[in-house]
Amino acid sequence: MPEQPSYRVERINELIRRELVLLLKKETKDPRLQSVSITDVLASRDLSSAKIFYTVPEKDKSTVESLLNKASGFFRSRLSKILDLRHTPALKFIYDSAPNTGARIDDLLSKL
Repeated sequence: MPEQPSYRVERINELIRRELVLLLKKETKDPRLQSVSITDVLASRDLSSAKIFYTVPEKDKSTVESLLNKASGFFRSRLSKILDLRHTPALKFIYDSAPNTGARIDDLLSKL
């Protein structure tokens, strides 16, 4: 059974999520990244790394994932300037298929 994240880690997860949303909207120039929604952030207990879960339209999935992971250094450096942390976690972007799965189930249920 995985350990519950501490209150501090949960707070940092939310801070990272909020700042990434703002960075994506205001500081990225690539129009393909404008449709990205950050759904969750899971930082490791020691804050050495963070998994960033996001959604985009299914057709843009592979392109956007490579763009986000290439830009992870940019996001990390911007976060280090914004957040008051000793070490800014390394960012790994992971496509979150749960919202799309939920929408598909809703669609199937509405057809019944």
